Amino acid sequence: MQVFTFLVAAVLSRIAAAGGVVVFPILALRELDDLSAGAVLVAAALAPTVVFSPLVGAVLDSARHPRLYLFGAGVVSAGGYATASLLELVPFGVVLLSLVAAGCATPVLMGGLSSFVTGLIAPERTAYAADTLAYSIAGVGGPALCSVVIAIASPRWAALSLAAAALAGALVMLALRPQAHSHGRSDGLWRRMTQGAVYLVRHRPLLLVTVSSTLTQIGAGAFPIAAVVFSLQHWNQAETGGWIVTAFSVGTLVSAVAVAIRPIEKLPPALVMSWGFALTGILTVIGAFNGSLVWTIVFIGLSGVFSAPSVAAMFELRTINSVASVRAQVFTVGSGLRAAAGALGAALIAPFVGIDGGVLLGLVGLVWLASAALMLPYRAAAAPLVAAR
Repeated sequence: MQVFTFLVAAVLSRIAAAGGVVVFPILALRELDDLSAGAVLVAAALAPTVVFSPLVGAVLDSARHPRLYLFGAGVVSAGGYATASLLELVPFGVVLLSLVAAGCATPVLMGGLSSFVTGLIAPERTAYAADTLAYSIAGVGGPALCSVVIAIASPRWAALSLAAAALAGALVMLALRPQAHSHGRSDGLWRRMTQGAVYLVRHRPLLLVTVSSTLTQIGAGAFPIAAVVFSLQHWNQAETGGWIVTAFSVGTLVSAVAVAIRPIEKLPPALVMSWGFALTGILTVIGAFNGSLVWTIVFIGLSGVFSAPSVAAMFELRTINSVASVRAQVFTVGSGLRAAAGALGAALIAPFVGIDGGVLLGLVGLVWLASAALMLPYRAAAAPLVAAR
């Protein structure tokens, strides 16, 4: 029952962030006839996730009642998306500020919630697998929900549906009992943030995990654009690129369900993470140099299958290599860096859309392989290298 309650709370809370990148460009185009305004709205919702991650982590690390922070973040997110649905009916600046507020709450519901999962679900590997499954369902469900509501009603109602999901997730959070990471810390917030940053940088195994998992997201951010370019050049239709991206998402979702039901227990998490990244990269490269649409979809789908176990292993490695007093910071900063890397990947590939799509897709696969290579020097530390008191 606890696993189910967590999944419901996590999925509903995370759907808004996943669906916002779909709905706001369409909403801005429909209401303002300005696609660039949609891009500004998406940036307003995403940027605080990166900027405020260390602060959010430091606050959660010293929170006596983290459930209230999780509930509050859900309410703020719901209010932000509900206000944003009123685009054109209220001043643009009000909508922008509401999405910035929602973006500030996002790290609590992403990395922040992940840092408490082992206190909610046992055994630990089941907890990591359940969290990975929640991310996967939200990642697919958010855009799907928006697409359906836009088709049936309008982008405004789609944004309201995201707000409703966030509010429902906040209410379900009240049924959870997350354990506080530390009790009664009296040191200042700035000191706690500094300790977390130093810990991340000087703890070598954790640094390798963080850098490797961040690098993968550069490839993930570039992947949808590379898939569209690849499809246009091979089959003269951009829609086929959507099928390729969907194949990866379906593969990820299937493996996330499988790992949640039967966690990988016989292999060390560092090996699962590195080999998962490597196999994702290899299969993506094979898919990039295949002229058949069917086989491209098959190989890309299989590459997604190895993505979810590696993410679950990443969560486990974050926990293994962090002490309780900085754990939320480790998760929120890691999540923020991955979000920033995804945006960077999309930006980096944009100037090169004129070159061969197979080369672009192959480069995406090579990024995953490079991420796996970064894990080669990984050695588990017997104890944290930096004391965080």
